[in-house]
Amino acid sequence: MRAEALLALLEEERRLLLAADWDALEGLWPRKAAALGGLAGATPAEGARLAEGLARNQALLAAAAEGVREALRRRAALREAQQLVTYDATGVRSPREACPPRLERRA
Repeated sequence: MRAEALLALLEEERRLLLAADWDALEGLWPRKAAALGGLAGATPAEGARLAEGLARNQALLAAAAEGVREALRRRAALREAQQLVTYDATGVRSPREACPPRLERRA
């Protein structure tokens, strides 16, 4: 019976991952940890289903983490693109903040 409860939690976790509901995911961890504690008597078939659900959710978590890393890389690239590098008369590098883009309206 504990295996069924954990399977239901894994399905809920999958749904939350796909919906990117990070706040609700945070509240799921204590329930998941409690359900894992009672798996000593799980059958091999239940263990296989649990392993499948865990692997599926692990892939979703890895993809979400990669998405966050990519967003951070893009933000850093945008920040770097806003830096204007100039050199003074003696050849010393002098980074400066570029002007923010202006909105230009044309009729």
